[in-house]
Amino acid sequence: MLEDDTSASKTDLVGPNWNLLRSFYFTASLGGMTRAAKAQGLSQPSISAAISRLEKNLGHRLIQRGQRNFELTAAGKVLFNEVEKMFEASLRAEEKLRALHSGLVGTVRIEIVTGARCDLFDEILRLMHQRHPSVIIDIQITTSHRILQNVATGELPFGLCLMQRPLSRLSCSLLLRARYSLFCGAEHPLCGRQDVTLEDLIEVPFISFSCDTEGRAHEPLTILRDTTGLARNVGGTSGDFSEVCRMVTAGLGIAVLPVHAVSREIAEGTLWKLDLEGPDLWADLYFVTDPNRHFSPAEQMFFDLAQEVITSRADDIT
Repeated sequence: MLEDDTSASKTDLVGPNWNLLRSFYFTASLGGMTRAAKAQGLSQPSISAAISRLEKNLGHRLIQRGQRNFELTAAGKVLFNEVEKMFEASLRAEEKLRALHSGLVGTVRIEIVTGARCDLFDEILRLMHQRHPSVIIDIQITTSHRILQNVATGELPFGLCLMQRPLSRLSCSLLLRARYSLFCGAEHPLCGRQDVTLEDLIEVPFISFSCDTEGRAHEPLTILRDTTGLARNVGGTSGDFSEVCRMVTAGLGIAVLPVHAVSREIAEGTLWKLDLEGPDLWADLYFVTDPNRHFSPAEQMFFDLAQEVITSRADDIT
C-alpha cells in the first residue's frame, strides 16, 4: 500500500537503483514523464514503470496521477530536494575529474578597461578555471585605446574594451551594451533633484578617468563634451573605476558612469542618477582579439570557451 505522507519510517534511499532515481529526477525537473523520456532517449512507458518501481521500493507515492497538471506529492517533493543535490554533486564531480586530467598549463593575459563589470565575462573565467585549474589568468587594467593597440600589434592576445562599433581588422565579440548617465553623490547639492538642466551643470566639477585628461576619453564622455560643452571643469581624476566612484560619492563632483555597473550604489542611495534631456550616452563592451594571432594551447582553449559562452548567450545581450 503506497502512502502519501512523509512520516513513514520505512523510507530507505539506499535501496533504490540509481537509474530509478535518475528517471525520477528527470521527470520531476522537466515536469512530466514524456519530457523525461525524450531527455533520456527512452520510451514513456519505461519511465512510468521506473517511477512505479521506485514508489514501490520506497513505500510512498511520489507523483499524483490522473491529473491534467503534473504535480509531486509531499513525499515526491522531499525526495526531489535530495535527488537534485545528488545529481548536482555528480555533475560537479565530473567537471573536476575532467579538469584533473586536462593537463593544460600556461598563462592567459587579458587587459580590460576599468569598471568593466560583466556577468558574461565572469562566466567565461569561472568555466575556464573549473575546466583547467592549472592555467593562470593574468588580468591588467588599462584604457580601451591601449587595449586595441596592444591586441592589434600582437603584444596582447585578448582584451575587453569599450567601443561604439567593432573594428574590421580585429575579431570583436559583443559582451554588453552599456548605457551611461550622469551621477552625483548623496553629499552633492544636486542630489535628489529631478529638475536638473544642462545649464545647471556648466560650472559643476567633473570627476574623470585618467584617460580623459590624456586625450583618450571614453566615448560617452566625448559625446557629452562635444555636444553640450560639459565636463571641462575637472574636480578629480583617477584611472580606477572604484576611485572615481569614491570621489563622486564624497561629493567632489559628478561623473559619467555605466548605469549597470553602479546599480548597487543607486539602490543604497550613495549615488544619484541625474535625469536630464541631452544626448543618448552609451558604449558597447567587446571581447577583442587578432584573428591572425597564433595562440598558445592555453590561449586557444580560452578563446574557444569564450566563443562558446558568448554564442550561447547572444540572445541575452542587451
